[in-house]
Amino acid sequence: MNQKESDVVIIGGGIIGLFCAYYLSKEGKSVTVLEKGPLKEACSYGNCGLVSPSHALPLNSPALIMKAAVWLFQKDSPFYIKPQLDMKFVSWMLGFALNAFNKKQIERSMHGRNNLLIDSKNLYNDLFASQSFDCNWAPDGIHFVFGKEENFEAYRAKDDKLATIGLAAEPIVGQTLLDMEPALTDRAYGSWFYKIDASLNPGKLLTGLRKELIAKGVVIEELCEVTEFKKNNNRITELVTNKGNIKAKDVVLATGAWSPWLENQLNLKIPIVPGKGYSITMKRPAISPICPLIFEERKVVATPWKDGYRLGGTMEFSGYDTTLNRDRLQSLKRAATEYLKEPFTEENAEEWCGWRPMTTDGMPIIDKSPKHQNLYMACGHNMLGLSMAPSTGKLIAEMITAKEPHIDHSLYSFNRF
Repeated sequence: MNQKESDVVIIGGGIIGLFCAYYLSKEGKSVTVLEKGPLKEACSYGNCGLVSPSHALPLNSPALIMKAAVWLFQKDSPFYIKPQLDMKFVSWMLGFALNAFNKKQIERSMHGRNNLLIDSKNLYNDLFASQSFDCNWAPDGIHFVFGKEENFEAYRAKDDKLATIGLAAEPIVGQTLLDMEPALTDRAYGSWFYKIDASLNPGKLLTGLRKELIAKGVVIEELCEVTEFKKNNNRITELVTNKGNIKAKDVVLATGAWSPWLENQLNLKIPIVPGKGYSITMKRPAISPICPLIFEERKVVATPWKDGYRLGGTMEFSGYDTTLNRDRLQSLKRAATEYLKEPFTEENAEEWCGWRPMTTDGMPIIDKSPKHQNLYMACGHNMLGLSMAPSTGKLIAEMITAKEPHIDHSLYSFNRF
């Protein structure tokens, strides 16, 4: 390790960690980022690249709980729980289910998520207006596509809820939708179109951001795993890694779904479980969607870029299992086949899976550790790490530099669990 001391050491080199580094470096801090694996293993790398304020409502809902009871018996369902005797996971699932029926908590989660999502979208706009990142930024909206009229109409209640915070979609039905998105077949009945949403290529953003940070003097150490925290009077003074030790004035935990692996070293109970998602990246089809399409009935996303195309989705709770489940990968293709004239290509196909850091209320932890004076937590972003990263990074930089926070961060407290 070239640098043995740093103002701030960030553990985790995914999109959250990199945006923490970005805003801390703007504040003049010397920053070192430690990433335990290669870039492609980060959950930020293989997701569908959506920057989506439309996802303000949390995943847990009574409707999902009822559907999940049926999906448990379908090996290619959008939501799957692998049978497991893990009491932490059982406790997490109980909290997830209870929150699904807690209207006040859903309201809190919606507002908390919305604050981060809207702020991050604005920060992305500022970033891409001031700097050149070749990451296919497309602020053109996203379609939530439905094949059945009754499902399309049932979604209206969710859109009405989003409308209360200024996120109403435009309903588009029939030929009007097919004219907007010629890649769709007439299987598509209608869409709820969220103009506020955007998309990008997350792998290219990660690459560009890392390059920018290195140019500004940020040290990024890959394949560097933290094995021990040395402490003095509730302060972390030094991190022991497989590449040597590094001293830090402040430490940021941005380890996503891997955060619970550091529980024992930190003497913290981190209420996060891994939710596995899949994607397939390939050459862009000749008849490609114009903007991202979410096939809401199948929970599958098709994201087009000028130089590529990705199908992704599903939620699998199977611990840290690295297996690429063929049934679930094939379910992505089957879903796309239902709605698209040219649903996928086989050329240059790359299959991927990664873990989202799931909390029971759908909101991240952005807070100082209750047990350490200089440890800051930026983890638990569920399925929205890319969508919330800029705002999270800026909040962490404000906490460390003792600046007035630009948005209220009280809802993201560690102590709410």
